[in-house]
Parts: sequence; structure tokens; C-alpha cells
Amino acid sequence: MATAAADPAISDASGLWNCLPDRSGQPQIQIDFTEMAYRRCDQHICSTYDLAPVEAVDTNVRIVFGGIGTFVASVDGHRYTETVTVGEARVVNHGHCEHRAADGGEPTRS
Repeated sequence: MATAAADPAISDASGLWNCLPDRSGQPQIQIDFTEMAYRRCDQHICSTYDLAPVEAVDTNVRIVFGGIGTFVASVDGHRYTETVTVGEARVVNHGHCEHRAADGGEPTRS
């Protein structure tokens, strides 16, 4: 079975990626490569951080944001691990992502 060449990869650093956590109550993540912004949103507030360039790490990609955390994902963005330092604590979240075109169109994967 062939894969569609048009499927975006988070390593392409383009468009908008919406990432949902595996556990309810954890922040949703939006990675906006157009505005170079990393947003963590919970039920009360969205915090926006500067986004560092995407780095290749083994078979994954790593994104450092706002000096407080790292986001590591499979190249296709299907699975991620986010690690955030809050004071003395480290918080680790896992989930999956969907790509949206730069124009905010429909997700390109489910």
C-alpha cells in the first residue's frame, strides 16, 4: 500500500498542528509555524511561547519552546511527548496531533 506523498510531516515545520492529550484535563497544544508560536491551552487560559526551530533527533523531531519545555514527536506528528518544567516539577504529557493547512483548512489526518 502506497502512502500519499502529500501527507504533511511535522518536520516540514509548516502550517498549524493541533495536538490533543491522551489524558483529559491536560493542556491542548497548538503549534503554529506561521506565527512561530507554541500555545498550551486548558479550560481557563492559553499561554503562548516562542517556538524554536524543529530539530531532528533520531527518528523523531524536537521543538523547544519558551525556555520551559520540549515537545518530541514522531516525524508524522501522530504521537508526541511534551515535557514542561514548572518551578521544581517536571510535567510530562502524551498525545496525538493533526495538521491543518496554513490557511486553517480541515485537518489532513484524523
